[in-house]
Amino acid sequence: MLSKETKQEVINQINERFKSNPSVFVLEFKGLTVKELENVRKDLRQTNSELKIVKNTLLKKAAEDTDAGQLSNLFVGSTAIAFCYEDSAATAKVFVKSAKEYELLNIKGGLLEGKVVSVDEIEKISKLPSRIELIAQFMGLLNSPMSNFLYSLQNMQTKFLYALEALKEKKEK
Repeated sequence: MLSKETKQEVINQINERFKSNPSVFVLEFKGLTVKELENVRKDLRQTNSELKIVKNTLLKKAAEDTDAGQLSNLFVGSTAIAFCYEDSAATAKVFVKSAKEYELLNIKGGLLEGKVVSVDEIEKISKLPSRIELIAQFMGLLNSPMSNFLYSLQNMQTKFLYALEALKEKKEK
């Protein structure tokens, strides 16, 4: 059993994470082995996310004065909470993949940019391209008009040279 000071310290830490993170996912992990949970944590580390297992009462107290207070109805049973520090889509992909791999892992819901999201919405988010892929697509879109313009200039130059060559051959005859 934790002392009051330790509990308050945990509440303060979780409260700070709730305040500093716009994206939070809530999971139920009852029945998962330690090895399976470690595999999920390992996958999450690659997306710069963190999985914490905290007592529901402490989670509810930590969430009171934050946007995460909207999730307090999900803090029931064996609850794990994931804090996403960068790419929410990548974290959602890890959870959807892990939920398929480990049947006992259930996604309860989440909070993205201050908005409560359901399991269905998390699954939709997991199908989105990652942040890096979106940036690459955007850069491709920006690059496309310039490439087309350069191709047109090069094409006009080539046609002009062919016209000069044809004119030269005509004058030589």
